[in-house]
Amino acid sequence: MNESLPEMKALMPEIGGRRDALSLLKVVLVGILVSLTLKISAFALFDRVNEALPIIDSFFPVFFRSQTVARIAYLLACSGCLLSIFVSQQKHLVFATLLMLVNLAILAIHQSAYNDVTFMCCSWAALWCVWITTRLNEPFESLFPRAVWLSHLILSLIFLGGAVGKVTHGYWSGQVLFDIYFQQRDFWFYNLFRASLSTENLREAATWHSRMVIISEFVCCLLWLMPAKIASAVAVAVLCGIALTNNFLLFSVVTCLIGLAIVGLHQPKSAQQREAFTD
Repeated sequence: MNESLPEMKALMPEIGGRRDALSLLKVVLVGILVSLTLKISAFALFDRVNEALPIIDSFFPVFFRSQTVARIAYLLACSGCLLSIFVSQQKHLVFATLLMLVNLAILAIHQSAYNDVTFMCCSWAALWCVWITTRLNEPFESLFPRAVWLSHLILSLIFLGGAVGKVTHGYWSGQVLFDIYFQQRDFWFYNLFRASLSTENLREAATWHSRMVIISEFVCCLLWLMPAKIASAVAVAVLCGIALTNNFLLFSVVTCLIGLAIVGLHQPKSAQQREAFTD
């Protein structure tokens, strides 16, 4: 009987490791929930506008043009995220995170919400949540490096989309940012530039700021190749910078991604887990 105990113990999931995996999951879930909560007022506004001035685009099936579908999907996505935070059994977590992912995916391709990047970013973060909930019983020393790498890969793909979209003459020359932000945006960052610089210098500042944005996003496309903690620190800094220097409302977009980035800053508790991670 005693001889079989080591074999039985090896087959059982490590309690501490599962606790660590749940901690990673909860961090990302809280990030998603904050993003969705910050989106409530904008979603309600867009809902009223779409109800008052309905647009019929034949590209979208009837299901994906219905405002009722969008409302239910939003409520179910929030409910699934909230439920996932407070349950710990794996089967319940899989159900709740899948509920969240499916409804976020509906919003990401719905006529009234597809152009809101919040739902796209939350969908990617929710996909990571579903992935890790199906692997909670795996040894944490092997799960942790894969979870971090996958979170950085997702972030890299999102930054790649943002960077490629800016590879235009208007962005590289700074004209787009100058016209939209440096000249017109009433925000502390741009107000400071306007108060400190002449029109000529303001235009030059817009050029270099625009190029810095493009270069930083291309650098972040390589997060999945960087050392984990460096990649996470870079991602958190860039994501916070996006909202702090453009519009505080952008935290509805980046908070779920910050949650993904924080995964790589987790410190494994055991020496064995730390060694597996650093390897």
